[in-house]
Amino acid sequence: MPLKPLRAAVIGLGFIGPQHVDAIRRLPLALPVALCDSSAEQVRAACERYGVPRGETSWRELLHDPSIDVIHNCTPNALHDEINREALLCGKHVYSEKPLSTSAAAARELWALAQERKLAAGVNHQYRMNAAVQEMRARLQHSMAGRPLMVTGCYLQESASRETDWSHRMENTGPSRTVADIGVHWVDTACAVVGEPIREVFADLQIHFPTRIGADGVAHPVTTEDTAFILVRFQSGLPGQFTVSKSANGHKNDLRLNVWCEGYGMEWRQEQPDRLILGKKETGYEILYMNPRACQEEVKPYVTTPMGHVMGWPDALRNSVSAFYSAILDGSYLTDSMPCATFRDGFQGMAFIEACVRSSRKRRWVEVEQL
Repeated sequence: MPLKPLRAAVIGLGFIGPQHVDAIRRLPLALPVALCDSSAEQVRAACERYGVPRGETSWRELLHDPSIDVIHNCTPNALHDEINREALLCGKHVYSEKPLSTSAAAARELWALAQERKLAAGVNHQYRMNAAVQEMRARLQHSMAGRPLMVTGCYLQESASRETDWSHRMENTGPSRTVADIGVHWVDTACAVVGEPIREVFADLQIHFPTRIGADGVAHPVTTEDTAFILVRFQSGLPGQFTVSKSANGHKNDLRLNVWCEGYGMEWRQEQPDRLILGKKETGYEILYMNPRACQEEVKPYVTTPMGHVMGWPDALRNSVSAFYSAILDGSYLTDSMPCATFRDGFQGMAFIEACVRSSRKRRWVEVEQL
């Protein structure tokens, strides 16, 4: 007997919300049945565009509806904690945008609540779900590249490179902005590939424009970082470093992860997501396009198009959402073994963010809180 599709509601229809709707619609056993946003006009337009029957401006209406199985929390950061918590208390599985919460302590409580209520709880760190990223992880697990020596990389954007680049998204971000928004994506991807958490950090957080000028000419004080330079040590002592910035002109969405090993190096670039670059001492650089003939057996489910037909950002999101729903349907989420990021990973991300803020203030290495 075919399984009944899981019924999903998406809350928040900014940039990321419609991407979640599209990902859900691409799955055979999931159905978007309701959309929610504070703008009634935006809700009506989205429901019409995606053929979703129900639109709401109150997210509480959806959380208390027993016919809805899954909540996708795509709201601004400041609302994540409240909605995630109430959704779990209402018995809903939750797939949340990052950062998971407003603090590591609150994120820890959310993870414990999901465990207590036996509910699936995922965080949208979709970059780890690219086929090439999974290939890098598999090669490390199989010791194909030799002993890892160091991990490096960056996540660079240009949205805040000028004094006049100001938006309301720069407000109410908590103690961090750039690390919390994009740096935590690099961290999750690196930890997923290496297979261990980051133990300690040394961070230098920089505010390039303490005051920014809005389109109306009004000056707005800025208290969170535009750029961060971060040294890390993973649990095993493996060293690493990366730069994260929203002030790097020319870089649209440039996440890069390098794992340098004794046998050869590996590099993945988000703007070229369907390939893995191998750096070999004997022959130089080689480009491995993701295809079933070249990747490891466990990576094949992530390869969804023929070689050269680029699997990109929406495909990684679809892979992550698909893994989340599959874990609900087969019950594997109860074993805390989902390949997509979970609330546990969301806690680790919040703990990392807070450690970076402490480190930058104290000008020294600090430990990252662990579960």
